Amino acid sequence: MLMVLAFTACAKSFDMSAERLTPLGPEWGIVIGSVLVKAADDNSKSGDAGDMTYQFDIVQSLPGSPDGGPNSARYRLEAKAGEERTFVSSLREGKYLFKSFAQKRIVGVGGDLGLVFESTAGEIRYIGRLVVEIPQRVSRGKEYRFTVENARAGTMTQISNRHPDLARQAVDAPMRTREQPAP
Repeated sequence: MLMVLAFTACAKSFDMSAERLTPLGPEWGIVIGSVLVKAADDNSKSGDAGDMTYQFDIVQSLPGSPDGGPNSARYRLEAKAGEERTFVSSLREGKYLFKSFAQKRIVGVGGDLGLVFESTAGEIRYIGRLVVEIPQRVSRGKEYRFTVENARAGTMTQISNRHPDLARQAVDAPMRTREQPAP
């Protein structure tokens, strides 16, 4: 629990779309994508599923510390259940890891993701939409499932008002599980 609190305290926001972004250059790249949490109660009218917020932890993967070490940049992204959350992030060149997610203020709801992506200097990359499904009842195995989808058109439409150049220049470079080789 202390590790989670320490991570949250020093983590920066992963969504920088409202900020003036660092110009592309020899050290910086930009990634664009979104997350969507589908909780079991999203379709029901009872309960307060719409008030459920999830926090995603993203870390820079350094040589010798693929899960993020003490010198790794750390980020967080919050998303409400049932609402797609787009993000635009200006990151130093390197590999990054969508490490885990958890329901905010609730212990035990969440888990590991292990999705990797790269920020490449001078490039704008669309890394996909991460969809996390949390079933109402767990039958076997994990309490959640996740996939990465190509929802490029919708995401680019959402960011084009504030960042039209980014939307036009983005190339596809989807997140992948650690076991998958880069395309």
